[in-house]
Amino acid sequence: MSAVLQPLFWRLANEQNSDLDVVSVLMPRGKEVDKVAIEYAIDVSFKPPTHHQNPIDLRWSEEDSELFMSLLKKVMNVSDKDLELDIEDGMVQGLIHLVATARFHTPWPGDELEGEDFITYRKEIEVGDLISLNTKYGFYSAVIVALDSIDATVVLLDDILAPDSVDKVIMPSHSLLMLNRVCVLPAEFAEDVDAPMLH
Repeated sequence: MSAVLQPLFWRLANEQNSDLDVVSVLMPRGKEVDKVAIEYAIDVSFKPPTHHQNPIDLRWSEEDSELFMSLLKKVMNVSDKDLELDIEDGMVQGLIHLVATARFHTPWPGDELEGEDFITYRKEIEVGDLISLNTKYGFYSAVIVALDSIDATVVLLDDILAPDSVDKVIMPSHSLLMLNRVCVLPAEFAEDVDAPMLH
């Protein structure tokens, strides 16, 4: 199935007995009116600005699609010629999870996490790059989901842990953070270069 050539939608449904919306992704099954869209749940929820009883369907924005394509090219090495994707593939769903996190979560300001700057080699960075964050707790894997001239917005790929602790989590994986670009280093700096990419 082509996840790129067909329009994708977000479905926002209120989680029972909570004030959170749960996000899933919808992919139409072609042009036939009687064919129901395929829905895939993803582990993303957020507090919506307004309450609603019925699910809300939103078409993917241009920013969503551009981020998804950047991630496909960077993470899965998919070229423009290879647009046929299995949306049931775990890696593809992991990328969709990153896009949903970037779309529906508000970035945490990461000022208090930033490590001391030091002289080292750096690379040009782009949206979709797998990188390492220089924090005062060590180096941690992340993916860039937005950039401006000063800050990088990233999704963490592993937990940031307190020093001398294996269970005190300072910032959980899949958190959306905004940090100064000087904290972004090549992926090789991460303590676990083969961090569990998206699961």
